[in-house]
Amino acid sequence: MSAAPLRVTVDDGLALVTIAGSGEGNALGGTFWDDLRTLMTDVSARDDIRAVALTGDGDTFSVGMDLRWYVVRLRRAERSHDGAFMDDDVQRLQGAMTAVAACPKPVVALIDGACTGAALELVSACDIRYATRRARFALPEAELGVVADLGGLQRLPLLINQGHLRELAFTGRTIGAKRAADIGLVNDVHTNSAALRHAARTLTDDIRRHPAHVMEGIKATLDAAHREGVRRGLDHCAHWNSIHTGAQGLRHAMTARLRNATTP
Repeated sequence: MSAAPLRVTVDDGLALVTIAGSGEGNALGGTFWDDLRTLMTDVSARDDIRAVALTGDGDTFSVGMDLRWYVVRLRRAERSHDGAFMDDDVQRLQGAMTAVAACPKPVVALIDGACTGAALELVSACDIRYATRRARFALPEAELGVVADLGGLQRLPLLINQGHLRELAFTGRTIGAKRAADIGLVNDVHTNSAALRHAARTLTDDIRRHPAHVMEGIKATLDAAHREGVRRGLDHCAHWNSIHTGAQGLRHAMTARLRNATTP
């Protein structure tokens, strides 16, 4: 169950999944998306796993989408005149996020450092979120001229109220761990990454006191009320970006973002 850019260890019922990513800051690209989907399928079928914890390698959870990787994909789509690329590819990435949300085991995100863009959308697909005091959150997709389309706008309203979400999405501003806890984005704030792992271990021990089918039933019941609305919302934003931004527009925006990030 171990493949780059994900490292997985299973210990006493807890599957600890470490995101190494495909770029600096545990950026999410390369085989990450397919690996994540496969991993969640494997985890879902294993009776020895009662809970899953997602964490980032080092002192960062993830800076979000690997823009360098995605720019290459967009350039290829332009050269091949693949007009359906954005719709199709976004739905493939959405599928990886949905696999996290659909896992019958409780999934907890352990967030240290940056958790921005696609990474914030990823943790919104988890059941529980614990953060360190130095955790930072942002949803900056508007700066790229696109609507966040990997599930954040569908799942975050189940966690925080519309006013807080709209503020994050409209402005792209960064908030700290205390603010995230105050608005309900994270369940609890801990001192450091070691404390996060201890919290995940304690959570797993509590979960193991109850029958696995009961945990699965609780999650399935909670999700049932929102599943269809989330699906419709995912389809809508994938199609919206394809029409209003397109592969070329997104490539130009990502390239400019990368250029600005490397300018002294």
